[in-house]
Amino acid sequence: MTARTDLTPALEESQPTPLIYKVLVILTMMGLIGGLLTAVMTYVNVGYSDTFLTDWMSSLLFAYAVMPVGFVLMGLFSTLVNRLLPGRGEATRNLVTGVIMACVMELKRLTE
Repeated sequence: MTARTDLTPALEESQPTPLIYKVLVILTMMGLIGGLLTAVMTYVNVGYSDTFLTDWMSSLLFAYAVMPVGFVLMGLFSTLVNRLLPGRGEATRNLVTGVIMACVMELKRLTE
């Protein structure tokens, strides 16, 4: 008298997310994170003054120009680390990539 019933609906074939959606998510995150960080750093450096908005906008535009370079460098370093350390775990490779990126950012800061 007991019949087994399946309460979960049949899973439909999931289609891959269109590339435009992925790009829009990345651009939105870049805008939010870049905008928030540059706003806070500008406020800490110059305070809220008459020139705050122009100072912030110039910092934000510079950040938008530099962010793609950072993404490209991180991709190149990730590829290099994956080829040089294939037997290591993913966490180790990510840590090495992060240390390399931190060193590159410090070298850039030291040359200013």
